[in-house]
Formats: sequence, C-alpha cells, structure tokens
Amino acid sequence: MSTYSQDYAPLPGSVDAAAQHARTIAKQHQPDRTDDAEQVVRAMVSDSLTRTEQGSTIRLITTIAPNCIRFEVRDPNTPKPGTPPRPDAWRLVSTLADRYGSRGTRGNHMSWAELYVRQVAPV
Repeated sequence: MSTYSQDYAPLPGSVDAAAQHARTIAKQHQPDRTDDAEQVVRAMVSDSLTRTEQGSTIRLITTIAPNCIRFEVRDPNTPKPGTPPRPDAWRLVSTLADRYGSRGTRGNHMSWAELYVRQVAPV
C-alpha cells in the first residue's frame, strides 16, 4: 500500500492540479478508472473550495491498495460567506465512486471516495 499527500491553496487552479494528480495516479494503477478518478477528485476539491478561506490549505491524500484507490480531501471547514455548497459535486461522486462519504469535526472536514478495480466478467 502506498500513500501520497498533496497540499493545495484554496484557488480555482488547485482543482485542475488535484484532478491531474488523480489522473496520473489512476493511469498508473487503474487505467480503466482514469476518467472517474479525475472527475471525482475535481468534484471533491471544488466542493472543498466552498469551505476553505485564503491562508488555509486543502489536502488531498491518495492511498493505493491492490484493488482500490482512495482519495481523501481535507479542509478546515470554515465556510466562506456567500459561497453556496455544491450538491451537484456529490451527485457526480455518488455516480462514479464505488464507496464515498464525508464527515465534519470541530477542526476540519474530510470527504473521501474509493474506486475499486473493475472485475472483468468471464467470457
């Protein structure tokens, strides 16, 4: 099992950088889930921008296991005034991820999604 951690500033360009990171990891470990990984991370980091003020950090933690890639996005959970939540982000994540969830604590917010290796049906 391998784990990677990337920190991003709460800027729109960080969404693209995090999505590219997810795409690169998936391409190496689960090529058939490359697009799913990119879209899931893009949605979760975009959602995280609504809870992260300037000067704070968004952290993407990627864990690779033999049959699964897990993406966790952590932010300080300090909602920006006037920034609405993004329910459309979670619709996308729920469609593409095999398992997903989120939880808040007093100190932060963590969302996660897991993409499993797709089983090929015997012919």
